[in-house]
Amino acid sequence: MRRQGDSTAVRSRQTGAAPASPAGTGGVERGFTLTEVTLAAVLIALLVAIAVPSWRNGVERARLARCMAELRGIQAAIWADSNDGKRFMQPAEFWASHFNGRKPGPYHYLLDGDPNKGHGNDLDGIDEENPGKSSENRDKNDIRFVVLCQHDHKFLADYVYLTDAEPPAIVGGPEAGVDPRYERFIKYEFGGPGGGDDKDK
Repeated sequence: MRRQGDSTAVRSRQTGAAPASPAGTGGVERGFTLTEVTLAAVLIALLVAIAVPSWRNGVERARLARCMAELRGIQAAIWADSNDGKRFMQPAEFWASHFNGRKPGPYHYLLDGDPNKGHGNDLDGIDEENPGKSSENRDKNDIRFVVLCQHDHKFLADYVYLTDAEPPAIVGGPEAGVDPRYERFIKYEFGGPGGGDDKDK
């Protein structure tokens, strides 16, 4: 003879109903406590604080590398138009020839001038027409042109430049070298987007 409890168990199996929850639990799932939520928020904030500066640093370094590559491209174009270094284009002529008079960003092409003509664009402090006693010293220090970039490179650089056939150099930032102060010559970018009148033709 079956007891009443056995009949209840059989009906539960037949209908697929779940057994009754133990007394006192009520079948309610446990949620997160305030402490757990706060701890998770702190961990997320910590991860963001670590990841964001690293990501920004990577982005800025990529921009700096691109800037250096573009400087190299402008440098190559200047040499390609120089007739083997015999005549370098004036800035106005160069920008018009390659970029329709517009610069690809805040770049400046500075051509070394003759100090005897008084234009103020003598980049190297050397009188090429009167080199003095040591032509070897003149050849060593003579600069024909400078190309510099004034992109905002944040903490990595104040500006980047290159001279003649030299690789790009960084001014300012953690990897900075000596500042040759080429920025002061931007106003003598005669006839080009840097301003000034091309009187040195």
